[in-house]
Amino acid sequence: MSLNNLKKMIVFSSDRAKRIIENLIADEAQIKNRSASALIEKHLMDDLLPTNKNARFWLEPLYTDEWGIGDILNAAFGVNAAGTRGAWSSKWDNFLPLVQFALRQECLCNTVPTGEERELYHFRSQLDSICNKLEGLAEDEDNENHYFYSNEAKYARELLKEATEEPQFMRYCNFYQLVIDNWDVLKDWSITFRMLSDLTSMEKGWRTTPESRYELTQIMKELSKDWED
Repeated sequence: MSLNNLKKMIVFSSDRAKRIIENLIADEAQIKNRSASALIEKHLMDDLLPTNKNARFWLEPLYTDEWGIGDILNAAFGVNAAGTRGAWSSKWDNFLPLVQFALRQECLCNTVPTGEERELYHFRSQLDSICNKLEGLAEDEDNENHYFYSNEAKYARELLKEATEEPQFMRYCNFYQLVIDNWDVLKDWSITFRMLSDLTSMEKGWRTTPESRYELTQIMKELSKDWED
């Protein structure tokens, strides 16, 4: 690619704004011994993308058309499943806005499963573990919410039965909603994000639009502020 093709004209809102920005950049360029264009690029990238290296690594391919929305969700859920805070813990526990985003996007595509998805067996095993966890909470009568978890456990078992016996009738939205409704007990568990990663892979109809890209980027920027690599 020629150098001319990499150039972009900036139109300032006023001569005053132009002078302020040019002088700010000129001072920084002199102090740091870098070119003005390199500094402008850095400031733009740092403002538009997350500063967290994981979040940025996932989002950059979204804007070069190498990855779509589903690829980003799959990567994020997959890495979060590989927790480092203890046995079976997730890496981070603040993913609720990302799961809610995935649910909203899933409802726009909602692929009909065939039952031949390569992730299906692993998905069912993770869902079975979630069922077991909810059933354990339901059986704990000292837990003031055990009636709630009893209903949730029954519903989760129904979803697992459908996924096992009639997978073509599954609706992926239901599994995202199950996680959201039980977030307090599932948010920091590796199993949860393994299942979510499988879900993102099984959905083949993710829609990548300017609106979905922008919303995902803002979510990732906000969530990743609290991440420690």
